[in-house]
Amino acid sequence: MGLFKGMKDSREQQKAKAFYDNGMNPAQNAGDARRAKSILGNRCNAFINLTFIEGARKTTEYIEAATLAKSQGRPNPPQPSTSAYKEVRTMGGKVWVYLPQSYTNQIFALGSKYQQELVTKDRAIELATTITDEITSNLELDHPIRPLQFLVSDEEEEHAEDLDLNEDDADDSSESDTKET
Repeated sequence: MGLFKGMKDSREQQKAKAFYDNGMNPAQNAGDARRAKSILGNRCNAFINLTFIEGARKTTEYIEAATLAKSQGRPNPPQPSTSAYKEVRTMGGKVWVYLPQSYTNQIFALGSKYQQELVTKDRAIELATTITDEITSNLELDHPIRPLQFLVSDEEEEHAEDLDLNEDDADDSSESDTKET
Protein backbone atom coordinates (compact mmCIF):
# COMPACT_ATOMS: atom_id res chain seq x y z
CA MET A 1 0.00 0.00 0.00
CA GLY A 2 2.89 2.38 0.79
CA LEU A 3 4.31 1.88 -2.70
CA PHE A 4 1.06 3.04 -4.33
CA LYS A 5 0.85 6.05 -2.02
CA GLY A 6 4.39 7.01 -3.03
CA MET A 7 3.49 6.73 -6.70
CA LYS A 8 0.35 8.81 -6.19
CA ASP A 9 2.29 11.45 -4.25
CA SER A 10 4.91 11.54 -7.01
CA ARG A 11 2.22 12.15 -9.64
CA GLU A 12 0.66 14.83 -7.44
CA GLN A 13 4.07 16.48 -7.02
CA GLN A 14 4.54 16.48 -10.79
CA LYS A 15 1.14 18.15 -11.14
CA ALA A 16 2.12 20.72 -8.50
CA LYS A 17 5.30 21.61 -10.39
CA ALA A 18 3.36 21.83 -13.66
CA PHE A 19 0.82 24.12 -11.97
CA TYR A 20 3.65 26.38 -10.78
CA ASP A 21 5.31 26.36 -14.20
CA ASN A 22 1.97 27.15 -15.88
CA GLY A 23 1.62 30.09 -13.50
CA MET A 24 4.85 31.45 -14.95
CA ASN A 25 3.62 30.99 -18.53
CA PRO A 26 -0.18 30.93 -18.60
CA ALA A 27 -1.59 29.65 -21.88
CA GLN A 28 -5.27 30.13 -21.07
CA ASN A 29 -7.58 33.10 -21.44
CA ALA A 30 -7.16 36.10 -19.14
CA GLY A 31 -9.94 35.12 -16.71
CA ASP A 32 -8.67 31.57 -16.26
CA ALA A 33 -5.08 32.82 -15.93
CA ARG A 34 -6.09 35.31 -13.23
CA ARG A 35 -7.97 32.61 -11.32
CA ALA A 36 -5.05 30.17 -11.59
CA LYS A 37 -2.59 32.84 -10.42
CA SER A 38 -4.82 33.67 -7.46
CA ILE A 39 -4.93 30.00 -6.46
CA LEU A 40 -1.17 29.69 -6.98
CA GLY A 41 -0.54 32.77 -4.82
CA ASN A 42 -2.67 31.39 -1.99
CA ARG A 43 -1.00 27.99 -2.19
CA CYS A 44 2.48 29.57 -2.21
CA ASN A 45 1.54 31.62 0.85
CA ALA A 46 0.48 28.49 2.74
CA PHE A 47 3.63 26.70 1.55
CA ILE A 48 5.83 29.55 2.79
CA ASN A 49 4.18 29.60 6.21
CA LEU A 50 4.52 25.81 6.54
CA THR A 51 8.17 25.93 5.49
CA PHE A 52 8.98 28.68 8.01
CA ILE A 53 7.33 26.67 10.80
CA GLU A 54 9.09 23.50 9.61
CA GLY A 55 12.44 25.33 9.75
CA ALA A 56 11.76 26.41 13.33
CA ARG A 57 10.55 22.96 14.42
CA LYS A 58 13.36 21.00 12.77
CA THR A 59 15.92 23.40 14.24
CA THR A 60 14.65 22.71 17.73
CA GLU A 61 14.76 18.96 17.08
CA TYR A 62 18.26 19.23 15.61
CA ILE A 63 19.62 21.24 18.54
CA GLU A 64 18.19 18.71 21.01
CA ALA A 65 19.59 15.76 19.02
CA ALA A 66 23.00 17.43 18.60
CA THR A 67 23.17 18.20 22.32
CA LEU A 68 22.33 14.59 23.16
CA ALA A 69 24.85 13.27 20.62
CA LYS A 70 27.57 15.51 22.03
CA SER A 71 26.86 14.39 25.59
CA GLN A 72 27.12 10.76 24.45
CA GLY A 73 30.26 11.35 22.41
CA ARG A 74 28.54 10.58 19.11
CA PRO A 75 28.81 12.65 15.92
CA ASN A 76 26.20 15.29 15.23
CA PRO A 77 23.11 14.25 13.29
CA PRO A 78 22.78 15.56 9.74
CA GLN A 79 21.64 19.16 9.34
CA PRO A 80 17.88 19.49 8.77
CA SER A 81 16.60 20.21 5.28
CA THR A 82 13.34 20.70 3.46
CA SER A 83 11.65 19.77 0.21
CA ALA A 84 10.43 21.89 -2.68
CA TYR A 85 7.08 20.07 -2.31
CA LYS A 86 4.61 20.34 0.55
CA GLU A 87 1.15 18.99 1.09
CA VAL A 88 -1.06 21.98 1.92
CA ARG A 89 -4.61 22.05 3.25
CA THR A 90 -7.06 24.01 1.14
CA MET A 91 -10.80 24.48 1.32
CA GLY A 92 -11.11 21.66 -1.22
CA GLY A 93 -8.83 19.28 0.65
CA LYS A 94 -5.11 18.61 0.64
CA VAL A 95 -3.03 19.44 -2.43
CA TRP A 96 0.65 19.26 -3.23
CA VAL A 97 2.36 22.59 -3.80
CA TYR A 98 5.71 23.26 -5.41
CA LEU A 99 8.06 26.18 -4.84
CA PRO A 100 11.57 26.24 -6.28
CA GLN A 101 14.18 24.85 -3.90
CA SER A 102 16.10 28.14 -3.69
CA TYR A 103 13.07 29.94 -2.23
CA THR A 104 12.20 26.97 -0.06
CA ASN A 105 15.70 26.88 1.42
CA GLN A 106 15.64 30.64 2.15
CA ILE A 107 12.31 30.42 4.00
CA PHE A 108 13.41 27.28 5.87
CA ALA A 109 16.65 28.99 6.97
CA LEU A 110 14.67 32.05 8.05
CA GLY A 111 12.44 29.87 10.26
CA SER A 112 15.56 28.30 11.73
CA LYS A 113 17.14 31.69 12.48
CA TYR A 114 13.91 32.94 14.00
CA GLN A 115 13.74 29.88 16.26
CA GLN A 116 17.32 30.49 17.39
CA GLU A 117 16.46 34.15 18.03
CA LEU A 118 19.01 35.29 15.46
CA VAL A 119 16.34 37.44 13.79
CA THR A 120 13.45 39.33 15.36
CA LYS A 121 9.83 38.85 14.42
CA ASP A 122 9.80 42.12 12.45
CA ARG A 123 13.03 41.25 10.62
CA ALA A 124 11.72 37.76 9.80
CA ILE A 125 8.57 39.27 8.29
CA GLU A 126 10.66 41.83 6.39
CA LEU A 127 13.00 39.19 4.94
CA ALA A 128 10.13 36.84 4.08
CA THR A 129 8.33 39.71 2.36
CA THR A 130 11.44 40.43 0.27
CA ILE A 131 11.51 36.79 -0.83
CA THR A 132 7.78 36.69 -1.56
CA ASP A 133 7.92 39.99 -3.47
CA GLU A 134 10.34 38.28 -5.85
CA ILE A 135 8.00 35.28 -6.15
CA THR A 136 5.04 37.61 -6.71
CA SER A 137 6.96 39.42 -9.44
CA ASN A 138 8.17 36.22 -11.15
CA LEU A 139 4.67 34.78 -11.20
CA GLU A 140 3.15 38.16 -12.10
CA LEU A 141 0.51 37.76 -9.40
CA ASP A 142 -2.23 40.38 -9.10
CA HIS A 143 -1.94 40.43 -5.32
CA PRO A 144 1.29 40.19 -3.34
CA ILE A 145 1.92 37.21 -1.10
CA ARG A 146 1.82 38.31 2.54
CA PRO A 147 3.94 35.79 4.44
CA LEU A 148 4.04 35.02 8.15
CA GLN A 149 0.80 36.82 8.98
CA PHE A 150 0.40 34.44 11.92
CA LEU A 151 3.31 36.29 13.55
CA VAL A 152 1.56 39.62 13.00
CA SER A 153 -1.70 38.23 14.36
CA ASP A 154 0.03 37.05 17.55
CA GLU A 155 1.50 40.52 18.03
CA GLU A 156 -1.89 42.16 17.53
CA GLU A 157 -3.50 39.79 20.05
CA GLU A 158 -0.79 40.57 22.60
CA HIS A 159 -1.31 44.28 21.99
CA ALA A 160 -5.07 43.86 22.42
CA GLU A 161 -4.51 41.98 25.68
CA ASP A 162 -2.31 44.85 26.89
CA LEU A 163 -5.10 47.27 26.04
CA ASP A 164 -7.59 45.09 27.90
CA LEU A 165 -5.34 45.09 30.94
CA ASN A 166 -5.08 48.86 30.84
CA GLU A 167 -8.85 49.17 30.53
CA ASP A 168 -9.31 46.84 33.51
CA ASP A 169 -6.90 48.98 35.51
CA ALA A 170 -8.89 52.07 34.58
CA ASP A 171 -12.14 50.37 35.59
CA ASP A 172 -10.63 49.32 38.94
CA SER A 173 -9.46 52.84 39.69
CA SER A 174 -12.83 54.36 38.85
CA GLU A 175 -14.55 51.80 41.08
CA SER A 176 -12.18 52.59 43.94
CA ASP A 177 -12.82 56.30 43.42
CA THR A 178 -16.54 55.78 43.80
CA LYS A 179 -16.10 53.55 46.84
CA GLU A 180 -13.99 56.17 48.60
CA THR A 181 -16.56 58.92 48.21
